[in-house]
Amino acid sequence: MSDDPYWNHNTHFHPWLLAQVPETARTVLDIGCGDGLLAAKLARRGLRVRGVDLDPAILDKATPAPDVTFEHGDFLDLPGTFDVVTAVATLHHVPLKDGLTALRRLVAPGGTLAVVGLWKFDLRTDYPYLALLPAIVAIDTFHRPQRADPDVHLRDPEDAYLEIRSAAAEILPGARLRRHLLLRYTLLWRKPA
Repeated sequence: MSDDPYWNHNTHFHPWLLAQVPETARTVLDIGCGDGLLAAKLARRGLRVRGVDLDPAILDKATPAPDVTFEHGDFLDLPGTFDVVTAVATLHHVPLKDGLTALRRLVAPGGTLAVVGLWKFDLRTDYPYLALLPAIVAIDTFHRPQRADPDVHLRDPEDAYLEIRSAAAEILPGARLRRHLLLRYTLLWRKPA
């Protein structure tokens, strides 16, 4: 979004995430909330947002916002349910099936799960993306003059896209997954009411 203090491959998907929030939603859990940029955007839409992150240092940098609470914690252990659960570049930090199972549990009946994730690049199945590398570099170059994004804990993904798709089909029946240009995938799931 144009008023963002920085851009990266994850913030690029904030508009998509915001578009997945149903008008009836009131509560949101933002998993891996980092500095709270997405949480603040969600709260500006009149939602009560709970941001959770494992990294206390990044939470110290989170900007307070009305209707947003931040806490240090592991989403695998969180109680409760929420109308919307978002997770950006977070799922690959935990065992895949454990993460998907926890996400399913955290979504309230009739609620929405919206994930932006990373997959382990596998040349055997992902070779078409090699042709997209010039476009990715061009997009990065265009956006880099903006302020640098926050310093967060990075981890390489261990699961290939086909493994993620298979696990999601098992744990989140009906979930829609789609690979995107910036080597990210989106996962959208509506929990039955």
